[in-house]
Amino acid sequence: MSPNEHLIRQYFNCWLTRDFPALTTFFTADCAYRECYGATYEGLTEIQPWIDHQLTVQTVLAWDIQRILPVNDHCVVVTWFFKAKTQTISAFDGVSVIDFNAGKIAKLTEYETKHRTYRPYAR
Repeated sequence: MSPNEHLIRQYFNCWLTRDFPALTTFFTADCAYRECYGATYEGLTEIQPWIDHQLTVQTVLAWDIQRILPVNDHCVVVTWFFKAKTQTISAFDGVSVIDFNAGKIAKLTEYETKHRTYRPYAR
């Protein structure tokens, strides 16, 4: 397992265990993080309060990595399934494009797609 893959798996797991080490374990100080619904966070001074808040309003039930696809030494694409409980339970599939700098996440952009699929033209 590459160091980038190990870091990604460790970060995703923190959401399940609800136990985060110092965010400098994962992110550069100026990391840019864009969630799949549009919220963006610039730097650890914005990422930390967002995580703290999410831990009070959300319980992640599953964040299952399906594939980790290295683009190059500094970028990976991760496909995953996410399920969480807030006031309701939500679940969706997603993709993250993650850029690394000096062994830490420098930019993370998430994309969401519906988990439930259908085949409108299947015969």
